Amino acid sequence: MTTYRVTPKNGKFIIQRTSDRKTVSAAPFSDRKKAEEAMHNMIAKEMISANPGGTITFNNAFKEFAAWKLSLHSEEGRIDKHSLQRYDTEYRLRISKYMNPNVLLSDFGITDMEQYLDNCKEAGITFKTMRNSVKDIKHFLRRANAVNLKPNLSMLTYKITDHLAVIPEDDDLIYRKEVDINILDEDKVSEIMQDLYQGMKAKDHNATNTFAIFCMLFFFGLRASELSGIRKDAVDLDTRLLHIQGTWRNHKWRNKTKNRGSKRSIEIDDDAMKFLEMWMYYRLEYKPDNIYLLAGKNNGPLSYQYIYDQIWKTYAKHGLANIEYKRGGHVKIISSPLKGYPTKIFRHRFGSHLIAAMNSNPLLDRNRVKRLIGHTKFDTSSDVYGNKEIRGTAEERKALAEAKAAANKSNIFSKVVNN
Repeated sequence: MTTYRVTPKNGKFIIQRTSDRKTVSAAPFSDRKKAEEAMHNMIAKEMISANPGGTITFNNAFKEFAAWKLSLHSEEGRIDKHSLQRYDTEYRLRISKYMNPNVLLSDFGITDMEQYLDNCKEAGITFKTMRNSVKDIKHFLRRANAVNLKPNLSMLTYKITDHLAVIPEDDDLIYRKEVDINILDEDKVSEIMQDLYQGMKAKDHNATNTFAIFCMLFFFGLRASELSGIRKDAVDLDTRLLHIQGTWRNHKWRNKTKNRGSKRSIEIDDDAMKFLEMWMYYRLEYKPDNIYLLAGKNNGPLSYQYIYDQIWKTYAKHGLANIEYKRGGHVKIISSPLKGYPTKIFRHRFGSHLIAAMNSNPLLDRNRVKRLIGHTKFDTSSDVYGNKEIRGTAEERKALAEAKAAANKSNIFSKVVNN
Protein backbone atom coordinates (compact mmCIF):
# COMPACT_ATOMS: atom_id res chain seq x y z
CA MET A 1 0.00 0.00 0.00
CA THR A 2 1.32 3.45 -0.94
CA THR A 3 2.03 5.75 1.99
CA TYR A 4 1.76 9.53 2.07
CA ARG A 5 2.59 12.45 4.29
CA VAL A 6 1.54 16.09 4.74
CA THR A 7 4.39 18.55 4.22
CA PRO A 8 4.50 22.34 4.84
CA LYS A 9 5.37 24.39 1.73
CA ASN A 10 5.38 28.18 1.35
CA GLY A 11 3.10 28.67 4.31
CA LYS A 12 0.60 26.05 3.10
CA PHE A 13 0.45 22.24 3.08
CA ILE A 14 0.77 19.61 0.37
CA ILE A 15 0.36 15.83 0.27
CA GLN A 16 3.45 13.92 -0.85
CA ARG A 17 4.03 10.27 -1.68
CA THR A 18 6.52 9.01 0.89
CA SER A 19 8.54 6.83 -1.49
CA ASP A 20 9.61 9.58 -3.93
CA ARG A 21 8.26 12.78 -2.29
CA LYS A 22 6.11 13.48 -5.32
CA THR A 23 3.27 15.93 -4.68
CA VAL A 24 -0.05 14.18 -5.19
CA SER A 25 -2.47 16.87 -3.99
CA ALA A 26 -4.08 18.92 -6.75
CA ALA A 27 -3.52 22.20 -4.91
CA PRO A 28 -1.96 23.32 -1.62
CA PHE A 29 -4.13 23.40 1.50
CA SER A 30 -4.26 26.47 3.70
CA ASP A 31 -5.12 24.35 6.73
CA ARG A 32 -3.04 21.37 7.87
CA LYS A 33 -6.05 19.52 9.28
CA LYS A 34 -7.83 19.67 5.92
CA ALA A 35 -4.71 18.33 4.21
CA GLU A 36 -4.56 15.43 6.67
CA GLU A 37 -8.24 14.64 6.11
CA ALA A 38 -7.70 14.63 2.34
CA MET A 39 -4.67 12.35 2.71
CA HIS A 40 -6.54 9.83 4.84
CA ASN A 41 -9.49 9.85 2.42
CA MET A 42 -7.02 9.15 -0.38
CA ILE A 43 -5.61 6.18 1.55
CA ALA A 44 -9.13 4.91 2.30
CA LYS A 45 -10.15 5.08 -1.37
CA GLU A 46 -7.03 3.14 -2.37
CA MET A 47 -7.80 0.48 0.22
CA ILE A 48 -11.41 0.18 -0.97
CA SER A 49 -10.24 0.00 -4.60
CA ALA A 50 -7.65 -2.66 -3.79
CA ASN A 51 -10.16 -4.66 -1.74
CA PRO A 52 -13.46 -4.66 -3.63
CA GLY A 53 -16.55 -6.09 -1.99
CA GLY A 54 -15.51 -5.14 1.56
CA THR A 55 -12.49 -7.45 1.79
CA ILE A 56 -10.30 -5.08 3.81
CA THR A 57 -8.80 -6.96 6.74
CA PHE A 58 -8.81 -5.49 10.21
CA ASN A 59 -5.02 -5.79 10.49
CA ASN A 60 -4.25 -4.01 7.22
CA ALA A 61 -6.69 -1.22 8.01
CA PHE A 62 -5.20 -0.73 11.49
CA LYS A 63 -1.69 -0.70 10.03
CA GLU A 64 -2.64 2.10 7.63
CA PHE A 65 -4.37 3.94 10.45
CA ALA A 66 -1.20 3.76 12.58
CA ALA A 67 0.92 5.03 9.68
CA TRP A 68 -1.50 7.90 9.17
CA LYS A 69 -1.29 8.82 12.86
CA LEU A 70 2.51 8.97 12.65
CA SER A 71 2.30 11.19 9.56
CA LEU A 72 0.45 13.83 11.60
CA HIS A 73 3.57 14.73 13.56
CA SER A 74 5.46 17.90 12.78
CA GLU A 75 7.86 20.02 14.80
CA GLU A 76 5.39 22.89 14.55
CA GLY A 77 2.43 20.73 15.55
CA ARG A 78 0.83 20.62 18.98
CA ILE A 79 0.82 16.84 19.46
CA ASP A 80 4.01 15.16 20.63
CA LYS A 81 5.37 12.35 18.48
CA HIS A 82 5.26 10.02 21.48
CA SER A 83 1.47 10.40 21.66
CA LEU A 84 1.09 9.47 17.99
CA GLN A 85 3.49 6.51 18.18
CA ARG A 86 1.20 4.57 20.52
CA TYR A 87 -0.89 3.29 17.59
CA ASP A 88 2.16 2.07 15.69
CA THR A 89 3.32 0.38 18.89
CA GLU A 90 -0.15 -1.10 19.33
CA TYR A 91 -0.03 -2.56 15.83
CA ARG A 92 3.51 -3.95 16.03
CA LEU A 93 3.38 -5.40 19.54
CA ARG A 94 -0.20 -6.63 19.74
CA ILE A 95 -2.55 -6.29 16.75
CA SER A 96 -0.14 -7.85 14.23
CA LYS A 97 0.69 -10.72 16.60
CA TYR A 98 -2.54 -11.63 18.34
CA MET A 99 -5.40 -10.48 16.08
CA ASN A 100 -6.73 -13.01 13.55
CA PRO A 101 -5.07 -11.82 10.29
CA ASN A 102 -7.99 -13.05 8.22
CA VAL A 103 -10.82 -11.24 9.99
CA LEU A 104 -12.38 -8.56 7.81
CA LEU A 105 -12.91 -5.04 9.10
CA SER A 106 -16.57 -5.33 8.12
CA ASP A 107 -16.94 -8.54 10.15
CA PHE A 108 -14.91 -7.68 13.26
CA GLY A 109 -17.18 -8.45 16.21
CA ILE A 110 -17.30 -9.77 19.77
CA THR A 111 -15.89 -13.25 19.08
CA ASP A 112 -12.91 -11.72 17.26
CA MET A 113 -12.35 -9.22 20.07
CA GLU A 114 -12.51 -11.92 22.74
CA GLN A 115 -10.20 -14.23 20.82
CA TYR A 116 -7.74 -11.35 20.46
CA LEU A 117 -7.86 -10.69 24.21
CA ASP A 118 -7.49 -14.39 25.00
CA ASN A 119 -4.40 -14.51 22.79
CA CYS A 120 -2.98 -11.43 24.53
CA LYS A 121 -3.53 -12.95 27.96
CA GLU A 122 -1.87 -16.21 26.92
CA ALA A 123 1.12 -14.21 25.70
CA GLY A 124 1.45 -12.49 29.10
CA ILE A 125 0.05 -9.09 28.15
CA THR A 126 -1.19 -7.29 31.27
CA PHE A 127 -4.86 -6.52 31.79
CA LYS A 128 -4.14 -2.77 31.93
CA THR A 129 -2.40 -2.96 28.55
CA MET A 130 -5.28 -4.95 27.07
CA ARG A 131 -7.76 -2.36 28.35
CA ASN A 132 -5.77 0.39 26.59
CA SER A 133 -5.69 -1.75 23.45
CA VAL A 134 -9.48 -1.97 23.44
CA LYS A 135 -9.62 1.81 23.80
CA ASP A 136 -7.29 2.23 20.80
CA ILE A 137 -9.36 -0.21 18.73
CA LYS A 138 -12.50 1.82 19.42
CA HIS A 139 -10.74 5.00 18.31
CA PHE A 140 -9.61 3.23 15.14
CA LEU A 141 -13.13 1.99 14.37
CA ARG A 142 -14.55 5.51 14.66
CA ARG A 143 -11.91 6.81 12.28
CA ALA A 144 -12.46 3.94 9.84
CA ASN A 145 -16.16 4.72 9.81
CA ALA A 146 -15.49 8.44 9.22
CA VAL A 147 -13.49 7.69 6.04
CA ASN A 148 -16.08 5.22 4.73
CA LEU A 149 -14.17 1.96 5.23
CA LYS A 150 -17.46 0.47 6.44
CA PRO A 151 -16.26 -1.23 9.65
CA ASN A 152 -18.50 -3.25 11.93
CA LEU A 153 -19.24 -0.72 14.70
CA SER A 154 -20.69 -3.15 17.23
CA MET A 155 -17.49 -3.04 19.32
CA LEU A 156 -17.78 0.70 20.04
CA THR A 157 -19.84 -0.20 23.11
CA TYR A 158 -17.68 -3.17 24.14
CA LYS A 159 -16.42 -3.32 27.74
CA ILE A 160 -13.39 -5.48 28.48
CA THR A 161 -14.77 -6.16 31.97
CA ASP A 162 -17.55 -8.18 30.34
CA HIS A 163 -14.97 -10.75 29.23
CA LEU A 164 -14.42 -12.43 32.59
CA ALA A 165 -11.76 -14.81 31.26
CA VAL A 166 -9.13 -12.05 31.05
CA ILE A 167 -9.86 -10.24 34.34
CA PRO A 168 -7.15 -10.98 36.94
CA GLU A 169 -7.94 -11.73 40.58
CA ASP A 170 -5.38 -9.25 41.98
CA ASP A 171 -6.81 -5.72 42.34
CA ASP A 172 -3.40 -4.16 41.64
CA LEU A 173 -3.41 -5.79 38.21
CA ILE A 174 -6.80 -4.25 37.37
CA TYR A 175 -6.90 -0.77 38.84
CA ARG A 176 -4.55 2.13 38.38
CA LYS A 177 -2.14 2.47 41.26
CA GLU A 178 -3.25 5.19 43.65
CA VAL A 179 -0.70 7.75 44.79
CA ASP A 180 -0.24 7.62 48.56
CA ILE A 181 0.50 11.25 49.34
CA ASN A 182 1.22 10.38 52.98
CA ILE A 183 4.56 8.92 51.93
CA LEU A 184 5.72 12.54 51.88
CA ASP A 185 4.23 13.62 55.19
CA GLU A 186 5.36 16.71 57.09
CA ASP A 187 8.20 14.93 58.87
CA LYS A 188 9.62 13.39 55.68
CA VAL A 189 9.35 16.66 53.74
CA SER A 190 11.13 18.48 56.56
CA GLU A 191 13.86 15.82 56.71
CA ILE A 192 14.57 15.97 52.97
CA MET A 193 14.40 19.75 52.78
CA GLN A 194 16.79 20.15 55.71
CA ASP A 195 19.30 17.74 54.18
CA LEU A 196 19.23 19.44 50.77
CA TYR A 197 19.53 22.89 52.34
CA GLN A 198 22.65 21.81 54.21
CA GLY A 199 24.06 20.61 50.89
CA MET A 200 23.29 23.97 49.34
CA LYS A 201 25.10 25.78 52.17
CA ALA A 202 28.07 23.47 51.61
CA LYS A 203 28.06 24.59 47.91
CA ASP A 204 27.23 21.10 46.62
CA HIS A 205 26.05 21.82 43.06
CA ASN A 206 23.70 18.84 42.73
CA ALA A 207 22.24 19.31 46.20
CA THR A 208 21.64 22.99 45.39
CA ASN A 209 19.79 22.15 42.19
CA THR A 210 17.81 19.40 43.89
CA PHE A 211 16.86 21.75 46.73
CA ALA A 212 15.39 24.12 44.15
CA ILE A 213 13.64 21.29 42.28
CA PHE A 214 12.15 19.95 45.51
CA CYS A 215 10.99 23.38 46.72
CA MET A 216 9.36 24.34 43.41
CA LEU A 217 7.48 21.05 43.17
CA PHE A 218 6.51 21.24 46.85
CA PHE A 219 5.31 24.85 46.87
CA PHE A 220 3.49 24.94 43.52
CA GLY A 221 2.49 21.37 42.56
CA LEU A 222 3.95 21.73 39.07
CA ARG A 223 4.13 19.24 36.24
CA ALA A 224 7.72 18.29 35.34
CA SER A 225 7.46 19.93 31.90
CA GLU A 226 6.16 23.13 33.55
CA LEU A 227 9.04 23.14 36.03
CA SER A 228 11.70 23.02 33.31
CA GLY A 229 9.85 25.66 31.27
CA ILE A 230 9.83 28.38 33.95
CA ARG A 231 11.94 31.37 32.96
CA LYS A 232 13.29 33.89 35.43
CA ASP A 233 10.92 36.60 34.22
CA ALA A 234 7.98 34.35 35.16
CA VAL A 235 8.79 34.98 38.83
CA ASP A 236 7.22 38.28 39.85
CA LEU A 237 8.31 38.99 43.39
CA ASP A 238 6.60 42.40 43.41
CA THR A 239 3.12 41.02 42.80
CA ARG A 240 4.04 37.71 44.45
CA LEU A 241 2.95 35.64 41.48
CA LEU A 242 4.55 32.73 39.64
CA HIS A 243 3.41 32.71 36.01
CA ILE A 244 3.19 29.33 34.25
CA GLN A 245 3.44 30.35 30.60
CA GLY A 246 4.87 27.40 28.70
CA THR A 247 6.67 24.07 28.86
CA TRP A 248 10.01 22.54 27.93
CA ARG A 249 9.61 19.51 25.66
CA ASN A 250 12.01 17.81 23.26
CA HIS A 251 14.85 20.27 23.90
CA LYS A 252 12.69 23.28 23.12
CA TRP A 253 10.61 25.86 24.99
CA ARG A 254 7.04 25.86 23.76
CA ASN A 255 4.29 28.41 24.19
CA LYS A 256 2.07 25.49 25.06
CA THR A 257 0.75 23.87 28.21
CA LYS A 258 -1.16 20.65 28.77
CA ASN A 259 -4.52 22.41 28.55
CA ARG A 260 -6.07 25.86 28.56
CA GLY A 261 -6.25 25.95 32.35
CA SER A 262 -2.57 25.09 32.73
CA LYS A 263 -1.54 28.63 31.83
CA ARG A 264 -1.98 30.22 35.21
CA SER A 265 -0.55 32.52 37.84
CA ILE A 266 0.03 30.99 41.27
CA GLU A 267 0.16 33.11 44.40
CA ILE A 268 3.51 32.99 46.22
CA ASP A 269 3.10 32.47 49.96
CA ASP A 270 5.59 33.70 52.57
CA ASP A 271 7.70 30.52 52.68
CA ALA A 272 7.78 30.21 48.89
CA MET A 273 8.71 33.90 48.73
CA LYS A 274 11.61 33.32 51.09
CA PHE A 275 12.88 30.45 48.93
CA LEU A 276 12.51 32.37 45.65
CA GLU A 277 14.30 35.44 47.01
CA MET A 278 17.13 33.16 48.12
CA TRP A 279 17.19 31.39 44.77
CA MET A 280 17.09 34.54 42.63
CA TYR A 281 20.02 35.93 44.63
CA TYR A 282 21.93 32.70 44.02
CA ARG A 283 21.16 32.93 40.30
CA LEU A 284 22.79 36.38 40.12
CA GLU A 285 26.11 34.55 40.44
CA TYR A 286 25.35 31.14 38.94
CA LYS A 287 24.82 31.28 35.16
CA PRO A 288 23.22 34.77 35.34
CA ASP A 289 22.80 34.92 31.54
CA ASN A 290 20.67 31.77 31.43
CA ILE A 291 17.01 32.84 31.15
CA TYR A 292 15.61 29.76 32.88
CA LEU A 293 14.86 29.65 36.59
CA LEU A 294 16.57 26.25 36.90
CA ALA A 295 19.64 26.75 34.75
CA GLY A 296 21.00 23.77 32.86
CA LYS A 297 23.42 23.17 30.01
CA ASN A 298 23.67 25.09 26.73
CA ASN A 299 21.62 28.01 28.05
CA GLY A 300 18.63 25.74 28.56
CA PRO A 301 16.91 24.54 31.74
CA LEU A 302 17.66 21.45 33.79
CA SER A 303 16.54 18.45 31.76
CA TYR A 304 13.85 16.05 32.92
CA GLN A 305 16.48 13.28 32.99
CA TYR A 306 18.60 15.30 35.42
CA ILE A 307 15.55 16.14 37.55
CA TYR A 308 14.49 12.47 37.51
CA ASP A 309 17.95 11.23 38.54
CA GLN A 310 18.42 13.76 41.34
CA ILE A 311 14.96 13.20 42.79
CA TRP A 312 15.50 9.43 42.87
CA LYS A 313 18.95 9.80 44.47
CA THR A 314 17.33 11.94 47.15
CA TYR A 315 14.57 9.40 47.76
CA ALA A 316 17.14 6.62 48.03
CA LYS A 317 19.16 8.58 50.57
CA HIS A 318 16.07 9.00 52.74
CA GLY A 319 14.90 5.39 52.61
CA LEU A 320 12.17 5.84 50.02
CA ALA A 321 13.79 3.93 47.16
CA ASN A 322 16.24 1.17 46.30
CA ILE A 323 18.19 2.26 43.23
CA GLU A 324 21.07 1.09 41.08
CA TYR A 325 23.61 3.57 39.74
CA LYS A 326 24.31 3.49 36.02
CA ARG A 327 26.85 5.10 33.75
CA GLY A 328 26.77 8.88 33.51
CA GLY A 329 25.18 9.40 36.92
CA HIS A 330 21.83 7.96 35.87
CA VAL A 331 19.82 5.60 38.06
CA LYS A 332 17.68 2.51 37.70
CA ILE A 333 14.80 2.04 40.13
CA ILE A 334 14.82 -1.38 41.78
CA SER A 335 11.89 -0.73 44.11
CA SER A 336 10.07 2.21 45.67
CA PRO A 337 6.58 3.12 46.89
CA LEU A 338 7.01 6.19 44.66
CA LYS A 339 7.84 4.25 41.51
CA GLY A 340 5.84 5.64 38.61
CA TYR A 341 5.35 9.14 39.99
CA PRO A 342 8.62 10.58 41.39
CA THR A 343 7.63 14.17 40.63
CA LYS A 344 3.86 13.69 40.31
CA ILE A 345 3.65 12.87 44.04
CA PHE A 346 4.14 16.58 44.74
CA ARG A 347 1.29 17.51 42.40
CA HIS A 348 -1.04 14.98 44.02
CA ARG A 349 -0.02 16.24 47.44
CA PHE A 350 -0.58 19.87 46.44
CA GLY A 351 -4.00 19.24 44.89
CA SER A 352 -5.22 16.98 47.69
CA HIS A 353 -4.30 19.44 50.43
CA LEU A 354 -6.01 22.31 48.59
CA ILE A 355 -9.24 20.35 48.17
CA ALA A 356 -9.14 19.15 51.79
CA ALA A 357 -8.78 22.77 52.98
CA MET A 358 -11.83 23.99 51.05
CA ASN A 359 -14.23 23.22 53.90
CA SER A 360 -12.35 25.40 56.39
CA ASN A 361 -11.16 28.25 54.14
CA PRO A 362 -13.73 30.24 52.12
CA LEU A 363 -10.95 31.72 49.97
CA LEU A 364 -10.37 28.28 48.46
CA ASP A 365 -13.47 28.06 46.30
CA ARG A 366 -13.83 25.71 43.33
CA ASN A 367 -12.57 28.22 40.77
CA ARG A 368 -9.46 29.15 42.75
CA VAL A 369 -8.55 25.56 43.51
CA LYS A 370 -8.86 24.29 39.93
CA ARG A 371 -6.91 27.36 38.71
CA LEU A 372 -4.07 26.77 41.16
CA ILE A 373 -3.88 23.12 40.13
CA GLY A 374 -4.04 24.01 36.43
CA HIS A 375 -7.32 22.47 35.30
CA THR A 376 -10.17 23.93 33.27
CA LYS A 377 -12.84 22.12 35.32
CA PHE A 378 -13.03 21.58 39.07
CA ASP A 379 -14.53 18.13 38.46
CA THR A 380 -11.19 17.08 36.96
CA SER A 381 -9.35 18.28 40.07
CA SER A 382 -11.84 16.54 42.34
CA ASP A 383 -11.76 13.26 40.42
CA VAL A 384 -7.94 13.09 40.45
CA TYR A 385 -7.07 14.57 43.84
CA GLY A 386 -10.30 14.63 45.84
CA ASN A 387 -10.26 10.99 46.92
CA LYS A 388 -6.94 11.03 48.79
CA GLU A 389 -6.93 10.55 52.55
CA ILE A 390 -4.54 12.87 54.35
CA ARG A 391 -3.47 11.22 57.57
CA GLY A 392 -2.19 14.45 59.12
CA THR A 393 -0.24 14.86 62.36
CA ALA A 394 -0.62 12.68 65.45
CA GLU A 395 -2.67 15.44 67.10
CA GLU A 396 -4.97 15.70 64.08
CA ARG A 397 -5.44 11.94 63.95
CA LYS A 398 -6.28 11.86 67.66
CA ALA A 399 -8.85 14.64 67.19
CA LEU A 400 -10.35 12.79 64.24
CA ALA A 401 -10.57 9.56 66.27
CA GLU A 402 -12.38 11.43 69.04
CA ALA A 403 -14.82 12.97 66.54
CA LYS A 404 -15.48 9.55 65.01
CA ALA A 405 -16.03 8.02 68.45
CA ALA A 406 -18.56 10.69 69.36
CA ALA A 407 -20.42 10.23 66.08
CA ASN A 408 -20.45 6.44 66.41
CA LYS A 409 -21.38 6.46 70.14
CA SER A 410 -18.28 4.36 70.82
CA ASN A 411 -18.60 4.98 74.56
CA ILE A 412 -21.11 2.10 74.59
CA PHE A 413 -18.11 -0.25 74.63
CA SER A 414 -16.63 1.38 77.74
CA LYS A 415 -19.97 1.19 79.54
CA VAL A 416 -20.17 -2.51 78.76
CA VAL A 417 -16.68 -3.54 79.85
CA ASN A 418 -16.56 -1.25 82.88
CA ASN A 419 -19.73 -2.67 84.45
